Amino acid sequence: MRNIPLFKVFVPPEADAKVLETMRSGYLSESSNTAHFTELFSEYIANPSTLMVNSCTSALHLSYILSGVEPGKEVITTPLTAIASNLPVKYLGGNIKWADVDPRSGMIDPEDISRKINHNTAAILVLHKDGDLADMTKILDIAGQYNVKVIEDAAHAVGALSEGRKVGTMGDFTCFSFQAIKQLSTGDGGALSCKSEDDYWKARRLKWFGVDKAKKGSANPWYNDVTEVGYKYDLMEINGAIGVTQMPYIQGLLDIAYQNGQAYSESLAGVSGVELLHRSNLDHPTYWAYTFKADNRDGLIKKLASHGVGAMQIHPRNDKWSIFERSEVGELPGVDEFHAAEISIPSGWWVSQDDREFIVNIIKGGW
Repeated sequence: MRNIPLFKVFVPPEADAKVLETMRSGYLSESSNTAHFTELFSEYIANPSTLMVNSCTSALHLSYILSGVEPGKEVITTPLTAIASNLPVKYLGGNIKWADVDPRSGMIDPEDISRKINHNTAAILVLHKDGDLADMTKILDIAGQYNVKVIEDAAHAVGALSEGRKVGTMGDFTCFSFQAIKQLSTGDGGALSCKSEDDYWKARRLKWFGVDKAKKGSANPWYNDVTEVGYKYDLMEINGAIGVTQMPYIQGLLDIAYQNGQAYSESLAGVSGVELLHRSNLDHPTYWAYTFKADNRDGLIKKLASHGVGAMQIHPRNDKWSIFERSEVGELPGVDEFHAAEISIPSGWWVSQDDREFIVNIIKGGW
């Protein structure tokens, strides 16, 4: 039986030596490797106001702080995401207001954002779900009318393009993930890209106890006054070393996933029991996983598993969990519809054309 997992880590052949070199260097805290990784990644996403952190969750937390989330302030967000997208709002005592999604795509619905935004809204959280793209043009227009910050959760969307614009250059903050199963993995880690240079410099301080570690020099920084509450969110050198070795490969890996995703769309169009997602022809998704809607989704997952193919609903809805029970709720018909039918199948660098055709034939065979 074949084994085609939903996710698989790519490790560059150079990573072993680079990590060993780093481990023997005597310096494991954030230093030259992380600085080099930052430079390469910033250039790749075309945003120099980018800093490395130890996780995408940390990047999201910093983004919410910089957006002014605090008790009494609201964040409009989607429940169809990982818990990490929304939990930092709770850290800060903010209020979550769930927005509906477009059931054709699973993306946060700009029309529902318009209905729910108000003078207490501090931020809008946008997930580019599974590497597909939300409607940033409409969302940024709405946010601009109310002077509200837009935070993009791009954990699945390194290298994606929205209407020709690179993810990382549009919203006020863009949060990337380098966690183990992402397209660009450093084991764990993340990045925060800022539109405002002021936000960028403040984020650099907040990520290391309120001090800009990169500027501390050889003098003891703790003889100086610390004026901001900061955190320990810096990226370690081993992770930075892995990141440096990943960068020459990332575009090639994304190209394979894109080709697989496009081929799935062609092969599954019109198949009984399958509904393809709405994807704009102006966007270039990353297909972190290939997501669609299926009748009897759970039955299809079981059938694929019986043939050695990994498939699942990656992120069940957040709004039903007890941790968010005091969040503002209402009717979310788009979430209800999408959540009931969503399924993701493998589309990454490890999926060959033969594997892809094997998966398509299973789906075409019914379930």
